[in-house]
Amino acid sequence: MKRIASFHILSLLFMAGLMVLTLICHSGVPGWGALILRYFVGLVLNLAVVLAFDRWPEVKPVQWVHNFAPLFFILFIFDSLGYLIQYLRPDIDLALIRLDHWLFGVHPTLWLQRFIRPWLTDLLSLAYSTYYFLAVVFILVIYNREQKRGLPESIFIFVLGYYLSYIGYLLFPAIGPRFTMTELYTVPLDGGAITDFLRDTINSLEHNKRDCMPSGHTEIALITLGLAFRYSRKLFYIYLPMVAGLILATVYLRYHYVVDLLAGALLAAVCLVGGPWLYRKIGSRSKE
Repeated sequence: MKRIASFHILSLLFMAGLMVLTLICHSGVPGWGALILRYFVGLVLNLAVVLAFDRWPEVKPVQWVHNFAPLFFILFIFDSLGYLIQYLRPDIDLALIRLDHWLFGVHPTLWLQRFIRPWLTDLLSLAYSTYYFLAVVFILVIYNREQKRGLPESIFIFVLGYYLSYIGYLLFPAIGPRFTMTELYTVPLDGGAITDFLRDTINSLEHNKRDCMPSGHTEIALITLGLAFRYSRKLFYIYLPMVAGLILATVYLRYHYVVDLLAGALLAAVCLVGGPWLYRKIGSRSKE
């Protein structure tokens, strides 16, 4: 094999690690056999992508699949965590609630009730939904440039960021204030048709509900903003207000505790600073 992309190495290692984790903890995981089979299929598909690019690196469709397959594996793995996390450790929401109150003297999501307005809920629901395309649009912009400067490294940093957040979900399972603090809220989080549609869509598509700590939305949004500043300054200025609204929305809409955001921001900094070094380190060994 002549080459293997660093971001594919991350996916292969992560799926292999989840397979081993599932096997070790199988006695407490219902349907563990199906989960191991899922990870095995993922490994086979990822290896097929790697081998295809190794054999036909100049073929455009193969190049496209090679560069965008990580998105599939990120979603593939995230969905699988919904069948695993809840059986490994008890949720730590109570500790996060206490930490938020210790840091700020109030429960932030309760404090924000005074600002709830239907139009603002709709606006911030839209801001929250931008998470699902910010990174993809950035990668498409870089991919469609003739030189594609920074494309492999950017994909690697995104993949690293997602998998680090998944490790956080495994270590610190939490479902968030929208579930744990419902009895404390005195103002309903009502919006219009926009809020209802986006809330129902997200709830139906996200099988894994223990994705609170760290805030992947904050982490990936800040990674996207940092990479945009580095490679597409125009996109950076377009993204800046969107990312600000997205981060505010994570707490306003009661998806996250503020400490989740702080952890997500820390991981984003780690990826933006250490990601390029790790990319070069792995790439030099994999002959990327």
